[in-house]
Amino acid sequence: MKKILIVDDKENILKVLKAILEAENYIVDYANDVNTAIKKAGSFNPDLIISDIRMPKMSGLEFYETMLKKNIKSKFIFMTAFGSIPMAVKAMKLGASEFLTKPLDYDELKIKIRNLIGQTEIDHKDEVRKKYKEIIGENQTVYNLIETIEMAADYSSTVLIEGESGSGKELVARALHYHSQRRENNFVAVNCAALNHNIIESELFGHKRGAFTGAVKDKKGKFELADQGTLMLDEITEISLDTQSKLLRVLQEKQFERVGENKSIDIDVRVIATTNRDIKKMVEEDKFRSDLFYRLNVFPIKIPPLRKRKSDISILIDHFIKKISKRENIAQKRISNEAVNLLKQYDWPGNIRELENLTERLIIISKSNDITLQDLPQDILEKINYDRDELTEKEKIINSLRKSKGNKTKAAKILGISRKTLYNWIKKYKDDREVSDLVE
Repeated sequence: MKKILIVDDKENILKVLKAILEAENYIVDYANDVNTAIKKAGSFNPDLIISDIRMPKMSGLEFYETMLKKNIKSKFIFMTAFGSIPMAVKAMKLGASEFLTKPLDYDELKIKIRNLIGQTEIDHKDEVRKKYKEIIGENQTVYNLIETIEMAADYSSTVLIEGESGSGKELVARALHYHSQRRENNFVAVNCAALNHNIIESELFGHKRGAFTGAVKDKKGKFELADQGTLMLDEITEISLDTQSKLLRVLQEKQFERVGENKSIDIDVRVIATTNRDIKKMVEEDKFRSDLFYRLNVFPIKIPPLRKRKSDISILIDHFIKKISKRENIAQKRISNEAVNLLKQYDWPGNIRELENLTERLIIISKSNDITLQDLPQDILEKINYDRDELTEKEKIINSLRKSKGNKTKAAKILGISRKTLYNWIKKYKDDREVSDLVE
């Protein structure tokens, strides 16, 4: 809920405004003198200050200038009698948001407040969105995810990230690290699923020379390498119950011993664990320790699968085209709206990773600068029950014009229709840029 501070030397105005604005679900406080208002603004941290322009000891304008000096960035609405309008205009020139003349029109006040606080929310959303440029998407679920990352980033609490394979768990883990106070220190990732049971403890905690056959020298483990930074334990559910027990001890005591050594090593590591499995079900089936789950699950983050945010598919494809083209030092290709719309019908079991791999494949196999329906792989088309022969009229026009490089006579031959028929088809789409761009 948004917070509003009202400043006026008249007690009756304060009480009336407080009652009206609390009925609008705002958190409201007030002050009947400027010195009290200055103190309250620092502790209450209001989103909006409504202040009279003429007050004893200090004018509303001087109060506003004091707020600026204290770097309090609340929006401001000034209440002013007709004779004080020039002072209110001066405040507006300094950056104040609005002013209203007395007697107040309460409906107008509500609208102005709604507009100003709404703008504050938009500004905050844009600011947060720009901060996390590495997370691509405009779907509300993506913004909710970014807000969650922003909330958790600066804490040292353990985080458990759940999401299907290819949904971007490591990307989120890296965002948590690189937007935290630990960003200058190491981010160390461990793929638990790829580690052999016999060496996982050595990988995590390190070992002393001679601890086992092949241990020819001392080795630091991942925990030690991540000291003062972040350790990501990818696919945490793949480690054995025995290793889970040792990991729990490290998380509880903030210290560990290398394999083959009795000396304890203190560490300060933020642990982020990820899994693509139903970890709660594994706990219920005694396949994952409940005490370790609760220790990891201090701050849970769930990543939505791509099928739940299909509106982002076109944005993601454009991002991958730019990324791959830059990497390969080639001209950027375009993908048709028809191809994108068709890809939105697919459920993407491999999520964003599958989409990126497909985009790279389409860039390679497309014979022109345009990726069209004809370039889409048969295995995906089969899964959405699409028949290449069932093209729409517009799709047929676009494909034939692309193949003929805009030559209408050749395009008509490709389609097996007369040139006149093709002209009539094209005429229907004369205002469609995809078609008009292809016509000679």
